[in-house]
Amino acid sequence: MSATTSVIDRLRARIGLEGPPITAPVEAGHVRRFVEAIGDPNPRWNKEAPPTFLVALAPVSLHLAEAEGYGKGWLNGGNQFEYFAPVVIGDRITATGRVADVYEKPGSTGNLLFIIFETEYVNQRGEQVARLKGTAIRR
Repeated sequence: MSATTSVIDRLRARIGLEGPPITAPVEAGHVRRFVEAIGDPNPRWNKEAPPTFLVALAPVSLHLAEAEGYGKGWLNGGNQFEYFAPVVIGDRITATGRVADVYEKPGSTGNLLFIIFETEYVNQRGEQVARLKGTAIRR
């Protein structure tokens, strides 16, 4: 068994396992700074948070030490969001992430490791407000 096969097998064993939840308040000042940073003056953001604010609010990063044994660097393969309800100032959002899939593909400079993450976001009432599916690539 090669070293990369061993890494992939250990990562696949983590599929479906949730990381620790992260809870954070949606504060007006944080939303305002985020809106300024993205350059979106929509007055709607005086009461609600822009959709991608969730990543800044509660960044779920499952540190997968096993992945460090594969390759030398990380790439962001992109994010997909599904939104179910607005996130409003004053909410408390809890984000919980898990590994959804792990696979390897050949690339032009060698093999690439793909780790697919899913993160669920719920408010203080237990209502799901969003779901994020992200891809991390190790090369």
